[in-house]
Amino acid sequence: MERRDFIKAAGTAAAGLALAGAAPQAAAWGRKDKELFGKKPKGHFTMMQISSIVDTHGNAYLIRTGGGKVVMVDGGFAQETPCVREKLREAGNHVDMWFLSHPHRDHMGAFDEIIRDPQGVTVDKVIYSRVPDAYLDLEPGSAEFARGFYRTLDSLVHGTCDVLNLHTDGQRFDIDGVGIMVLGVSNPEIRVNPYNNQSVVLRIWDDSKSVVLLGDSGVESGNKVLARYPRELDCDYMQMAHHGQNGCDEHFYKTVSFRACLWPTPTWVWDPAPQHSHLKTRETRRWMDEKGITEHHVACLEKDWVLK
Repeated sequence: MERRDFIKAAGTAAAGLALAGAAPQAAAWGRKDKELFGKKPKGHFTMMQISSIVDTHGNAYLIRTGGGKVVMVDGGFAQETPCVREKLREAGNHVDMWFLSHPHRDHMGAFDEIIRDPQGVTVDKVIYSRVPDAYLDLEPGSAEFARGFYRTLDSLVHGTCDVLNLHTDGQRFDIDGVGIMVLGVSNPEIRVNPYNNQSVVLRIWDDSKSVVLLGDSGVESGNKVLARYPRELDCDYMQMAHHGQNGCDEHFYKTVSFRACLWPTPTWVWDPAPQHSHLKTRETRRWMDEKGITEHHVACLEKDWVLK
């Protein structure tokens, strides 16, 4: 089925059930937030979930603060580069912080293309968590790309771009009054589901809303973050791990408190055909139904959705 036909058929069905109607109000800043994060933030951000132009696994978020600062998270496949460049031009062609979750092509491809051939894009700081070289061969099909990606990052160390390799979780950043906390970094002790379980996990919040971005976190890394940061994971908007299938488990999602789901998901993962019966998206969707979540923003059904 063509992507446009799928959207027409499914847009008012599975995903459309949540996209229609008034969205729930964001949770008010409360005493628990003050205990965890200190004083109430004074900033504000919007966040775009950039849709895939090739209907694949691409994962990309563009965040803009009220004062005009820009934060990128991942970027999608190399094929997504023209789309990401367009969004960056619209945002002023400057990125203050670019967070990278893990070295898979569907998350790092566009970043790798842009950083090697900027075409006017400038980046102040790149923030990532490096997977040890000896670990990379646990996933042979991704090792060549990952090593090339790390060579690209190494080439930036003595350039105009600051490169920060996160070795421990818990770091906090403030950008224009918007809070960003690193809840998860690479986990080389976890040797199952390699690469995905190395995902950097972020919590982003302002004076009225909060988002958690899980990257491609698997069961093991998701539950590690849950054990370390059970309260910090509570948020308004939760990005579904690994595009909504075969990521964090039912225990994780049903333990954490959130009210809406972000799905960086292509059509064939959102509603798997028989040839993709191994995909577990419907299982994740069922968990959300059982949890009572009614607000879903699906990248293949809602073009470049923006959280305001």
